[in-house]
Amino acid sequence: PLVLQAEEIAILKSADISAYTEAIEGFKSQLPPSAEITLEYDLQGDMAKGRNLARRIRASDAKVVLAVGLKAALAAKLEILDIPVIYCLVLDPDKYGLPSGNMVGLSLDLPFRDQIQPLQSLLPKASRLGVLFDPQKTAGMVKQLKQEAKALGFTIIAKEVQAEQDILNALPSDIDALWLLPDSTVLTETSLDFLMSWTLERHIPVAGFSAGLVKSGALVATYLQYADTGHQAAKVAKDLIQNAKSPVLGTSVMPDTVHRSLNQKTAAYLGLSLTPNLLRQFDERF
Repeated sequence: PLVLQAEEIAILKSADISAYTEAIEGFKSQLPPSAEITLEYDLQGDMAKGRNLARRIRASDAKVVLAVGLKAALAAKLEILDIPVIYCLVLDPDKYGLPSGNMVGLSLDLPFRDQIQPLQSLLPKASRLGVLFDPQKTAGMVKQLKQEAKALGFTIIAKEVQAEQDILNALPSDIDALWLLPDSTVLTETSLDFLMSWTLERHIPVAGFSAGLVKSGALVATYLQYADTGHQAAKVAKDLIQNAKSPVLGTSVMPDTVHRSLNQKTAAYLGLSLTPNLLRQFDERF
C-alpha cells in the first residue's frame, strides 16, 4: 500500500508559560492528519540555548516551524533561513525586524476601529478617551492609538505614569471613558482595584483588553484568545506545507477571530440600556 509521507513540523517556544501552551495546543488541534510534530523545544528564556535548538531544527526534515514568543522568533530568524517559520505572540515585531523573508507573523494588533466598536455601540456620544501609560513601556502603542483614534474622530487624553503611585494624580476626569493598555506599570493588582472604584464613582466606563478585566469591572473589552492564534497558525501551516513559497511569507497576518465581552452589572450601574441587538455583539457576558 502507498504510505503518505508525513509532513514534519517543529515547534520552538520562548518559555513555559500558559499563553504559549494554549497557542500550541490550539495549533496541534487544527493540524491536518498528514502533519506530524517531530520536534518540540522550550528555550526556557535563554537566547543562546534558543539559537542552538533552532540550528537543530534547521538540520532536521521540518517543513514548517512554529515559533512562539519573542525569543523563539528571534532565534528562528537568526538560525533558520531556508524553512518557512510562523511566529506568534510577539508584541511589537517591527522593533525586532520581524518578519524576515522566510517568516510569516501572526499579528497581535487589533485595529482601533475593531477595539472601539463595542464601546461605541453602548456609548455613541463618547469621544474623549483617557489613557495612562509608562513611556518606557507603551509609548509606541500610545502614538499609534492617537493616530488611529484621530482618524475616527476620537481624542486621546494620554497621561504619563512613571510609577504606580503617580496614577491618582495622572487620572484625567474630563473623559468619556478610560482606555486601558497592557502596561505593567499602570496595571498592578492594587492599582486595578483603585482604577475600577475611581471610575465607577465618577460614572466613567472602562474599556479593557481581556475578559479578566471585564470580570474585574471594566464595561467592555475586545481581545484575542491564545487558542485562536494557534488555530490560525495551523491554517497558515497548511498553506505553507502545500506551497513553501506562499505569498504570505515576509508578511504579518491580522487576527481572524476576535472576542468581545461585556460586564452587565457595570452597564446597569452606568444606566446603559442593553437591547437584545446590543447583547448579541458580545460573545462573553458577565
